[in-house]
Amino acid sequence: MQHIRKRTLIDNIDKQQRSHAGRLGRTIYLILLASFFLLIAYYLVGSLVILSADGIVLNDKRVVAASYPATIVKVLVSEGDVVDNGALLVQLESFEMVKEIADLSVRSSEMVVKETELRGQSTTISILLPLAERASRESGETVARLDQVARQGLIPMRTRDDAVSTSFQATQRLAELTAQGLDNQAQLRMVQESRQVAENAVAKLKEIYDDGKIQALTAGVVGSRVPVPGQFVRPGDELLQINGGRSYILAYLPDEYLFPVTEGLKVDVSAGSDRSEGTVEKVLQIADALPAEFQNMLRPRDRSRLIRIALPNGSPFAVSQKVVVRGCVFGWCWVK
Repeated sequence: MQHIRKRTLIDNIDKQQRSHAGRLGRTIYLILLASFFLLIAYYLVGSLVILSADGIVLNDKRVVAASYPATIVKVLVSEGDVVDNGALLVQLESFEMVKEIADLSVRSSEMVVKETELRGQSTTISILLPLAERASRESGETVARLDQVARQGLIPMRTRDDAVSTSFQATQRLAELTAQGLDNQAQLRMVQESRQVAENAVAKLKEIYDDGKIQALTAGVVGSRVPVPGQFVRPGDELLQINGGRSYILAYLPDEYLFPVTEGLKVDVSAGSDRSEGTVEKVLQIADALPAEFQNMLRPRDRSRLIRIALPNGSPFAVSQKVVVRGCVFGWCWVK
């Protein structure tokens, strides 16, 4: 049995083509309209059901700061350089530190000279003191014998008086040497302590100054701000930062959300064409204001709760890079 093919009438061709084009246009229009409303809905309430949080990549930072007033002579690193522990970063020159070290060295030398003088005096006293003790003892014994003889009238009183005067002088000399020895020992202890303090101060200042060498205390990557030669720095001024250790993300949760965020949750992290997997390491019990680059003028938010997200080794993100964290819809997370 043969089917009769329906022939298209010539006068209906334009009408059928217009009908097909109209249906296609309406379909495209409805798709665009639905996409527009979905986009508006996501913008208004999307954060309630879909995890989407802004974050910033961080890691352990070490600030290299000046500990004394100085002038930068040489900068041996550039932004983004990888440095090892102990690597020379900056060369400084400080007139104040050199002068302070010189003054303390002079003071230490003076204390050494004073200590030497006191030791010499102590040696002299230690030699004279036994003789003075003997002279005082023997002169006292002589006076005692002369007293007995004088009471018998065998010697003139003048001889006795001379012996008494000699005994007094010997006893006085013994007392002076004893007092001088005690005072000398006290001064010697004070001078030794002062000399030790001055020497320790000189050693500490030399250790701090280290000929103006500023070295890295840890391995890492030099930050984006590096000083320039000729710049004058004061104590506490930051010279540069060294970023080291394992990278992590500090993400800002939306104000309201209808899904649980727990430790161990797998999330997707992206920035431009770079993507990586992350793990919620900790839900912090603090909130903080969003950085300026995260602020939305049409939907201002005061403060947001923070979460810490661990990144695997070799993640493609740079330090301080802005990223977007996604991964859950109504509590269902597609990142496993």
